[in-house]
Amino acid sequence: MEWEKVTSSELYEMVREGVCIIPIGSLEKHGEHLPLGNDALIAHKIALMAAEVEPVVVLPPLFFTYTKEMKNLTGAISIETDILLSFLENLCDEVSRNGFKKIILLNCHGGNRNILHVFLQHITDRGKDYAVYLPPIFLAPEVIKELRETSETGHACEIETSISLYLFPELCKMDRVPGGFSSSRKDYDVSPARTSIDWYASYPNAYVGDAKFASAEKGRRIVEAQVERLVDLIRKIKRDNKVLGKLREFNEKLREPKPREGS
Repeated sequence: MEWEKVTSSELYEMVREGVCIIPIGSLEKHGEHLPLGNDALIAHKIALMAAEVEPVVVLPPLFFTYTKEMKNLTGAISIETDILLSFLENLCDEVSRNGFKKIILLNCHGGNRNILHVFLQHITDRGKDYAVYLPPIFLAPEVIKELRETSETGHACEIETSISLYLFPELCKMDRVPGGFSSSRKDYDVSPARTSIDWYASYPNAYVGDAKFASAEKGRRIVEAQVERLVDLIRKIKRDNKVLGKLREFNEKLREPKPREGS
């Protein structure tokens, strides 16, 4: 079900499934022990594992996304905000033009969360004939809560490293895991407000917690739970006949003349 590996006629036959997954990640530093493309590699593999259970078309992973907070570190490729929004719209338009009217953005990069929520609203008033679905990064957070042994996780940590050890151990360099626990270094408190520099202030080296607690077995359990929930979600989206209907209704109301003020 990999878009780039099938023929045109084979893809045409897959249109009947109606759903396409776009795996989304990033290119950025993940400590000293994980590859720059870690997030996109995870998203792609999980999408393919789900597709083996429930038929769905999977696009090649999207590496070039939003990682402004990592541009201080070698390896980051961050696309400008307006360009990325336009590209995502263009990409979804093309997927739809090929017949897939239900598109899942399977994002595994925390830095993309805000812009992807903006993207959902960005296309709301564009009159699209397709629906975009954005699941959370972790579909089975209770499994992570059960397995984790470190108090702080979030990037190149025990959890992410465990997933990587299970999915692509050949890319993990565990001998390079920094010694000791890496906690937030943020030396100011303006809570509950957020600032644009919070991530850098907290984790200037793109490393959180202690990846020495990671294991392939933990990764297996997390990934299997994630795939199971993704399969359930794909099936739910296939059954869904409301979202596209609501979109058509919204688009029709956008085109209706608005009453004059005071009428």
